[in-house]
Amino acid sequence: MSRGLVAMPLLLAAACGSNIEEISDVVLARHVHTDLYDAYPGIPSPAADRVVFADYAADSRSLTVYEVATGAGRMLTGTPAGRSRVTWSPDGSRVVYVDRWSGSHGVWTLDPNTGEEARIVDPGDAHVDYPRLLADGTVTALRYSGADTAWVAYAPGLGRATELVDRAGGWVAPVRSPDGREVAYLRFADGRAALAVTEIATGETRTLAAGLRLGWDRRVEWSPTGSALYLAAAAAGDSLFAGWRVPLDGAPAERLEYDGRDVLAVTPLADGRIALSVYHTRTAVGLVPATGGEPTDVTTAGSTSAFLPSWHPAGEALGFITFSWRRVRMPVDFDLGVLDLDAEGAPAGTIRTLLSEEHEDYGAAWSPDGRWLAFHGHLQDSDDIWLVRVGGSERPTRLTHFGRGADTGEPHWSPDGRTLAFSSNGPPFEENPGSVYTVAVDPATGRAAGDPVRVPLDGFRGSAMGARFSPDGERLAFYGRLREDGRVTVYTVPAAGGTPAAVISFANGEPYSAPEWSADGASLFYSRNDGFGPFQVWRVDILTGATEQVTTGALGALQPSVSPDGRTLAVTMREAAIEVLITF
Repeated sequence: MSRGLVAMPLLLAAACGSNIEEISDVVLARHVHTDLYDAYPGIPSPAADRVVFADYAADSRSLTVYEVATGAGRMLTGTPAGRSRVTWSPDGSRVVYVDRWSGSHGVWTLDPNTGEEARIVDPGDAHVDYPRLLADGTVTALRYSGADTAWVAYAPGLGRATELVDRAGGWVAPVRSPDGREVAYLRFADGRAALAVTEIATGETRTLAAGLRLGWDRRVEWSPTGSALYLAAAAAGDSLFAGWRVPLDGAPAERLEYDGRDVLAVTPLADGRIALSVYHTRTAVGLVPATGGEPTDVTTAGSTSAFLPSWHPAGEALGFITFSWRRVRMPVDFDLGVLDLDAEGAPAGTIRTLLSEEHEDYGAAWSPDGRWLAFHGHLQDSDDIWLVRVGGSERPTRLTHFGRGADTGEPHWSPDGRTLAFSSNGPPFEENPGSVYTVAVDPATGRAAGDPVRVPLDGFRGSAMGARFSPDGERLAFYGRLREDGRVTVYTVPAAGGTPAAVISFANGEPYSAPEWSADGASLFYSRNDGFGPFQVWRVDILTGATEQVTTGALGALQPSVSPDGRTLAVTMREAAIEVLITF
């Protein structure tokens, strides 16, 4: 991949909002991230000659490093691992991170030249997080041991830690000052964070900011001179994450914004410049002939995106999820939208709200007779399948009772309209990594006709995602993933359960949907990206295993849904990238 350096404007505004200064900048690296939901910032090396990105794929995280001079990026990690909290060594020669997985937990480094990984801290029975590698080889980190949390230092080559601060409960992302006398960190309470600095020798603490909301990647950075702190956060009333420069002398904090986009991280560089990692994602629903081609966007552009399409059984409308993709609201504000189609399958009118309930409304599934709408929802603090009458005034009815944390997927109807299939972790106490379930539905009342049934998947290891009935209702298709090798496999299995048949296996990012049957049941459409770059939709012949790419285009496509007549695919069109920009 290559990209030239592009000059663009950056707005730097005081927190009071009165003074705005235009500053020029260049793009160090632009990375298409593989996951639909996760978005982790790119982190430049101190000299800004390289940028590292962490991608979530198949329940693990891989690391990709870009050379700024050439624009080329290489995914350097070939084995699955729980890589997180990515930083650089002070000299920029190594990437530093923590592996969260129990079998390989500890602090690791990656050589960006060779891709070689090495564990430099093995904490034994303790758990460590937020590591920082110092110039002398010492590693600082938070250590969790039982109920105790301490900020500790591991000397090079030693597994034994020295406690720097013995009571660090509630701390997040501690980082030592350049002169070694202070530690800056975030302190959590009641869902909000405060930015604080503590003098290591005396324990004297100053709170510099409070009431902050943080993203999924949390970090604080010192300026090279130790005169200011940098972080990405949302203040009260913010709809976007912004970068912040917080002086230690009590001067007002400065807000760093970029083009109405979320700022995921702020990194001060060795020469005093700063780099912003900014988030850019837009999804739309597109239509493409089932025989292949480039999808055509049929949903409106703007701040609201659409994804995960489904068809009305008469082919007269498309349903989908609508959302803004702003990280501050992620992921609690999904609604279901609908777009009417004319007799030729072209959009007719504008997007209307189909359903707007609490938090996530996910996966619009019309019953075959069009009377009912099934969806995954978080109503009443649930994570379950719900049903509501189309056009009625009744409240939705809960069909499953797995509860919070079940990670239930979108439902799919059997052809006779009496059963819904879906994937879920199920009741949390079962410690199920993901299985296929069905629940019987009374089509007259819209109520569950029994408890959900876990479909037996004989001999299957791993986590199941998504579930789709075949056109004749005899089989189910689903994605399976193995943590050991990070691959995704398309399976089919009898609807009543049995031994799953593997159709095709490949390296992949997270598809967040299910394989889709062709109208004749002879092939399956699925999403793949081979673990890097944009998704595209492919077709596999179930009998022969022959494959062909169906969609083309720079935006990529995933989550295919076949029209009732079998001639058209509705897909999610996705433009997703993290850009790292350096300002001067």
